[in-house]
Amino acid sequence: MILAAVIVVAAMLWGTTPSAGVGQMKVPPKTPFTKGQYYLYVQPWGGESYAPTRMWSRNADSAIVDFKHFPANTLISWRWPPFPPRNDVGVWAYDALSYGNYDGSSPEQPVVPIKVKDLKALAQSFDWSMSNRFGDGNVLTEFYIDPPTVPVTAHKVEIGFFLHVPDNTRRFFESVPLVGHYVDDRGRHWTVRKGGTFCMFAPDGYRDIPSGGLDMLHALRWLRSKGVVGGDDIFPGLAFGAEAVQGFGQLRVNRWQVVMK
Repeated sequence: MILAAVIVVAAMLWGTTPSAGVGQMKVPPKTPFTKGQYYLYVQPWGGESYAPTRMWSRNADSAIVDFKHFPANTLISWRWPPFPPRNDVGVWAYDALSYGNYDGSSPEQPVVPIKVKDLKALAQSFDWSMSNRFGDGNVLTEFYIDPPTVPVTAHKVEIGFFLHVPDNTRRFFESVPLVGHYVDDRGRHWTVRKGGTFCMFAPDGYRDIPSGGLDMLHALRWLRSKGVVGGDDIFPGLAFGAEAVQGFGQLRVNRWQVVMK
């Protein structure tokens, strides 16, 4: 019985291992890939911090990049236990594309950070699809706001927009204090909550937003009115990807484009 279970698990792991095709490359965990102003990093930080999965974290996540179309046509995959981590971090990994200097990213073509008050445009457009029959993950686009001090020793606030919200994340989201209700430039309604230094936007009704765009400058101006960020604070870059919550899953990023100036 035990042998049969081992064989089944091994077959599932083998069968869900992504492989690169012509003009593509498989990127393993903690290995940067960059082209132009974009960057990719597979970061199994939750799995690394949990002793029973520390060794497995070296193999659990990966990404397939398309040399010609990057960051478009990127496939992110994860393979974790069928439950969230037990060490209170909530997610096994954040596997993400990024633009500019998000959380230490160093793209091939540098992007100069901009003060919040000097931003003229900050927007992204996206199209994604998810395979989550045997697991789930957050689809999260996020960025950090840094204080105007030099050198920066700690981020001031982390601001994230959930585009797909699993049940486990919903429970966490509803447990932290409310900032307010935000209506974006497209008329979509969001609930905004902030726990510690993490400020989160979730679409009302937790509906998926698989395509479209976000005007983050519009959101930042709203957050300035709430005192969450200041005009002299620094915007260095942003990310788009999957936070693996449990089980097996894939996020395909068909398109992701950023305008920052």
